[in-house]
Amino acid sequence: MKLEPQLAITMELGRSRDPNISLQSRRHSYLQEIRSLAVDSAGGWSPSSSSRSARSSSYYSSSKSSSSRHRYAPYSISSSRRLARLEDKSPRDIARRMVRDGFMGKLIGEFGRAPRPALERWFSELDVGWVLRSALEKKSELALDKLYDLAVQRWTRGFTVMAEALSATQRHLQEEGRSTAQVDRDDDLRLVRFVDATVCKMLAFANSLVAVADKTWNPMNKLSGLMNVRSCISHASEIIMLSLKKETLWLPDSDEMLQGLLNKTSNIFSTAKDNLGQAIQRMANDAEAVTPVLSGMHSWETFPQSAEIHKATHLIMGYARLFWGHIDELNSILGQCWPHRILKCDIIEQMISNLIDHLEKKSESFSDPILRYLFLLNNSYFIQDQYIAITGYSLPSDSKIGIKYCDYRNCYLNVSWDTVLSCLHIKMTTLWFSKPSQLARFKSEFQRTCRHQKLWKVPNPELRRSLRKAIIDKVITGPTGYRTYLEAHPEQEKCGSNQQDMEDMVNELFEG
Repeated sequence: MKLEPQLAITMELGRSRDPNISLQSRRHSYLQEIRSLAVDSAGGWSPSSSSRSARSSSYYSSSKSSSSRHRYAPYSISSSRRLARLEDKSPRDIARRMVRDGFMGKLIGEFGRAPRPALERWFSELDVGWVLRSALEKKSELALDKLYDLAVQRWTRGFTVMAEALSATQRHLQEEGRSTAQVDRDDDLRLVRFVDATVCKMLAFANSLVAVADKTWNPMNKLSGLMNVRSCISHASEIIMLSLKKETLWLPDSDEMLQGLLNKTSNIFSTAKDNLGQAIQRMANDAEAVTPVLSGMHSWETFPQSAEIHKATHLIMGYARLFWGHIDELNSILGQCWPHRILKCDIIEQMISNLIDHLEKKSESFSDPILRYLFLLNNSYFIQDQYIAITGYSLPSDSKIGIKYCDYRNCYLNVSWDTVLSCLHIKMTTLWFSKPSQLARFKSEFQRTCRHQKLWKVPNPELRRSLRKAIIDKVITGPTGYRTYLEAHPEQEKCGSNQQDMEDMVNELFEG
């Protein structure tokens, strides 16, 4: 299925050749309210800032025809006009108003007479008219990343409202049937057929995303879209299938045709979820292994020698954030293949562990071992910090990343500053007339090391302070440091350096 660029960008309302449907578009409009819905931080739906402004939308309320024997009737031209402020709080609120206004009942009635125009009107009102038209034209490719993001956003929003509207319609019909003690089998069959047609067209888009996800330069972006769509389908299928089952139970003589449509809809949902799940599993496995998602990254292939956080680290922690945001959905997918893998953070921790291994191996190319360990320190600290920010939990104390971080820290301090300390404790074997004093050698090596590392970057202020303190403790104030040496050799104090000046030099390190 191809999403044509101009359709995806504008998402304009489809033009219908049916005069009745054309009249409806002037009488009821929920499009702006649906477009105003935005995903909040908890993954729910809320009005966007634009919908909370002073805008208003006009629509016509339909008059109820008492002469019609069907609950689904065509729109009457006579109606009273009223204004409605865009104050809906959720897709459910919009869906309920669709039912109260008579929009859903009459739309399904139109579907019985003219299925295609009714679906075009329905999909266009939900801001997904392009899905229906693209499916009818039998195209099969999504082109641009911007269009992909926009399509996923509008599709999930539209499908959520759609599910709520279908559920609200079923409840309304059931309540109306109780009040009149009459059940019209044709009306109920028409509802199930309408649901079936709607779901088939919407899930055709979801199935098309699987092929697109394997042909993209931005796999994380596509994985995010796949998981958003699958989460939406999981939620919508629960709502829709529950409503359909209630509808069949309400009918005392539910026949094979109705049950067949119910089974067909259930199978369509299952197939779409399975297809998306398989694609998500492939991409999640690639991310967990790390290498597949890093291959082709220029900064990974060239691997510049710098102490700063590598782009690969940012990328993998982006995956970690994505996984955590969809952790329940991801666990349900992966759990089907690995039933014993039930810990929520397993895949994230394994991905981080693999990343550290890759960074460590790649950093072997550094010509300066001190810079290498500072690079590993920066990246391992960033990973731990981001893990807490993403999950709200600290990594286990015995985790690979925690152990590696301590190793990198010790290696940095030893490789970088042991040479400086050795000047105080190891006597040179050169000729007496050319031998500088131990204190002079210490002072020279200390200044050289500070100059060498002054422009290296440690972006995290906590890590920066911690490293500076560790250096001061080791080299200046520690049991084998400068101060202890002077205490043991007071006669050399007049040749030494001011301790505060030395600490000031250390406190200028790592600013970049």
